[in-house]
Amino acid sequence: MPLGLMVLFLVYEVICESINPVSTWWMGKISSTTSFPSLTFWWKIGIYGFLGVAVFVLMLLRALMTAKATARSARINHNQLLDSVMNCPSSFFDTTPMGRILNRFTGDIPQIDQFLFSRFLQVIGMWVGLIGQIVIVSVDTPWFLAIGLPILVLYMGLLILYARVSRNLQRLESIARSPVLSHFNETISGAGLTTIRSFGREEAWKEKFHKVNDDLSVPFMLFREGQKWASLYAAVISSLLFTGVMLIGWFFMDASKLSVAIMSSMTFSMMGLQLINMTVDLESKMTSFERVDFYASKLPQEAKGHELEVPDSWPERGDVTFDRVKYKYRPGLPFVLKGVDFEIHGGEKIGVCGRTGAGKSSLLFALFRLVELDPKHAPKMIDMKTGFLVDSDPNEEPNSGRILIDGVDISKLDIHRVRRSVAIIPQDPTLFTGTIRYNMDLAGHASDDRIWEVLEMIEMRDIVAGLPLGLDSQVAEGGGNFSAGQRQLLCFGRAILNNCRVVVMDEATANVDVETDAKIQRTIREQFREQTVIVIAHRLNTIMDSTRIMVMDQGYLSEFDTPENLKANPDSAFNSLIQSLNH
Repeated sequence: MPLGLMVLFLVYEVICESINPVSTWWMGKISSTTSFPSLTFWWKIGIYGFLGVAVFVLMLLRALMTAKATARSARINHNQLLDSVMNCPSSFFDTTPMGRILNRFTGDIPQIDQFLFSRFLQVIGMWVGLIGQIVIVSVDTPWFLAIGLPILVLYMGLLILYARVSRNLQRLESIARSPVLSHFNETISGAGLTTIRSFGREEAWKEKFHKVNDDLSVPFMLFREGQKWASLYAAVISSLLFTGVMLIGWFFMDASKLSVAIMSSMTFSMMGLQLINMTVDLESKMTSFERVDFYASKLPQEAKGHELEVPDSWPERGDVTFDRVKYKYRPGLPFVLKGVDFEIHGGEKIGVCGRTGAGKSSLLFALFRLVELDPKHAPKMIDMKTGFLVDSDPNEEPNSGRILIDGVDISKLDIHRVRRSVAIIPQDPTLFTGTIRYNMDLAGHASDDRIWEVLEMIEMRDIVAGLPLGLDSQVAEGGGNFSAGQRQLLCFGRAILNNCRVVVMDEATANVDVETDAKIQRTIREQFREQTVIVIAHRLNTIMDSTRIMVMDQGYLSEFDTPENLKANPDSAFNSLIQSLNH
């Protein structure tokens, strides 16, 4: 919101809240014959009625503006938070517990959307009303300020003392909520519950559940007890004010003025107690905004911008070159690729194999720029315990090397342009909640005829056609209404529709049966004849018909040759892998 509009809104809010104490003050003048003697009794009643109508109209307009402002603020906060989290590098998700991220969306965002703005208006209204009650009494008895102002100072002191403790307790409560959400998410997602039961870890799960809930309950209970403490002392201060008003009124006020003063002091007492609680609650809610604002504006982000422009037809050949690629997933970890050099020509089918931890999948992280090789694009890191940004060690050796596609250094291109140009078929097939059409064609560029044609290629046409809504049939969460093999075939169809010159398969047949594996291999041979295909192998027989085979060993490129040459060499690492599988 622009600063000018914000100032106007605050002025409008002050005017709205000022009318109530003015109405109370005017009510005391109605029965007085000495105040405004030129106005008749009915004129005074009419003015009081006008003030009541003004309160109604102003409050109605404020409600409409508040509703619009709250909806706009909620949309902006959520979109900024979502955009920031979605553009974080993979290292952020590796080092940040999922519960901490979920806590921002399910804990902090609702606090901001539902309570923060309304509490802000209430606090402004109460401060205006509180000061207004002092002014009402002081108009007729000016030296009443000798009691009213010290009482106001006592309220401020109580507020400052309590607010500091309450704000920190609220922050601790928000932090302690993240492990609870993480624990719950780990249990219900994936094979969490199945694993717990399989290994008989129910009691250990309960102990951890009790511990994280106890850690959450301590600041929660202290926060609630603090509210009672503040209420007690606010009541004592209010009693002092009420006693002072009675003593002054007894000696220096007539009946009409004293009645207004008593009403004002009673209102002051009630408002003082509420004001303490609401002001502290507002500051506590601001910790939620502070946490959301940190995630929305200060999280590490993937590299934006680019130095080079490429035509829409890029890449045309599909040549892929790794030039002395050496990187680690994040600072403080060992290098996973240690100076890898190779060149793949457009249209080649490359098989990648090696033992567990050899660096096969690490090739993909660099290819998709999930890890940046250029140090100037490297994002900052998040401390796993505190969640705050930390600087990397300047003495640590940085990532290095280049990856070129059709001779273009991909680190100089827009990161989204690079990822759109390379299709991936992952080991765990990923389907999204939505229609089959959406899952096949995420960009929405393909016609229905083309989608049906691709479904025919992957032998899924009959299955989809048998569904009640065809392409508009809904895919359950995670693709639960399809088998693992069917989900993998749909992912293949998605890659075919993307029509990228470079296609990567990360052990795509590891979780499917032999029959589905045969379908996938046939699809690769028929549909990816002109594309460059990089297959990370789970079964060695799936890469035997590759143009060349790459053998990775502890982050190094051990061998890179045709299958025939590798098998012909009895001392090759590839032969060693074959023999280990046979045994």
